[in-house]
Amino acid sequence: MLPFFARFSFGYYLNIVFYIVVFAITIRILLDNRSPTWSLAMLLALYFLPVIGIPLYFLGGVNWKKRKIVKHIPERIFKSNLGDLIQRQQDFLSNVPSEYENDSVKNVRMLLNSSGAILTMDNIMQVYEEGEDLFRDLLEKLEEAERSIHMEYFIWRSDELGEQIREVLTRKAAEGVEVRLLFDGVGCFRMMSRRYKLRLRRAGIQIRYFLDPLSPFSGWLLNYCNHRKIVVVDGQTAFMGGMNIGSEYIDGGKRFDTWRDIHMRFKGESVGLLQAVFLADWENSGGKVEDESVYINTEPDTEGDLAMQIVTSGPDSDWHSLKDLFFNLISNANEEVLIASPYFIIDEAIEEAMVTAALAGVTVRIIMAGPPPDKWVPFWVAQTYYERLIEAGVEFYQYRKGFFHSKYIVADGKVATAGTCNMDLRSLQLHYEINAVIYDAVEAEKFRSIFEENLTDCRKVSLEELENLGFLKKLRNSIFRIIAPLL
Repeated sequence: MLPFFARFSFGYYLNIVFYIVVFAITIRILLDNRSPTWSLAMLLALYFLPVIGIPLYFLGGVNWKKRKIVKHIPERIFKSNLGDLIQRQQDFLSNVPSEYENDSVKNVRMLLNSSGAILTMDNIMQVYEEGEDLFRDLLEKLEEAERSIHMEYFIWRSDELGEQIREVLTRKAAEGVEVRLLFDGVGCFRMMSRRYKLRLRRAGIQIRYFLDPLSPFSGWLLNYCNHRKIVVVDGQTAFMGGMNIGSEYIDGGKRFDTWRDIHMRFKGESVGLLQAVFLADWENSGGKVEDESVYINTEPDTEGDLAMQIVTSGPDSDWHSLKDLFFNLISNANEEVLIASPYFIIDEAIEEAMVTAALAGVTVRIIMAGPPPDKWVPFWVAQTYYERLIEAGVEFYQYRKGFFHSKYIVADGKVATAGTCNMDLRSLQLHYEINAVIYDAVEAEKFRSIFEENLTDCRKVSLEELENLGFLKKLRNSIFRIIAPLL
């Protein structure tokens, strides 16, 4: 037999392996039954650019949720600490009298069933638009910590702001406060100096990386970023929203004159839910906590009356809860939908919801980052959606005063959602995200006022400028849109 096989070169066997891999991936793509757009984009990349398509599939194309590769620790933590409360709310919402049934009740029920998002009623919320205000209050609250500080961020820089926070955390750790820091492995890659991280560890601060790209055990999952930004102090006060740890979130950095964003501060039962999310992500990253219930306070001493849900979504979720939330808010609106997102790459379902709403007479306005953006490819892809949506009546506005990083939606001035989730496919399907859903007309009106204020620094996109874009630019944008589900 050996002389027979000796006739064939190494390249011959390599080709056989290559075709087997391509065939196996093709079968897996077909059997996953994901969206036709995603499947077609992946198959095109696989067959026409296999050198890129094959690694791209393993980095972001494998449906790890179906394979049970991504650990589902959050379910255990939520069931053991909040399971009774979730069950009571599910029982109550399944028997709501018909005269009290409305879109908000349906929304609460949908999010509770899809992601265990408990409705809490006693919250107090403060909204921040400026990084200077946020980080001043954050530093003050960290200084007041007595028992625990939990911080989870997508990006954490060892710049001037990062150094200020490190100094505070070092002092608190010396006082005996438990300090746990969770960094996203991709977002924080090379954002902190070795000296900075060493000083954190020497201070007794616990550090973990969510899907460390340098780890042989999780590096191949690097396409699933943890985009959440959460701070919980003593289980009593929490911060969550769009701002990472970096000086650019205060002054715009070297690239932008200003930075526009939204962040929130919470007190009330919602803090316990944010704490549970942090602890779940902490354990998913190899961290250990002996008794989570010590940190999850389900009966805080507050006098708030704000009703809200904390909604999470990620590749280990059974449902795309935040995408479903966005779809519901757009589809059920009767008068107005205001959307703020730096990026705009959507699927057919969200696009049709916007078209249908606009054609029905609902005002649909979208503010996104204007040129120059921080990332050109998403900006180009967004332009491919403009024409059809504008023809249906959707209004697009590009922010021109600096970089626009806000992420929120306001529906009919009654319901609002804000957090870390962008209006793009990566946030809605691949990233670990978190949003607050606020059921309060007064608070929703605050977001509406912020939107109207932001509009004064925007330029409205017109059909005329799209027609003058030029053939080559339109072709470039359309090519990137084909592979947008993979980006």
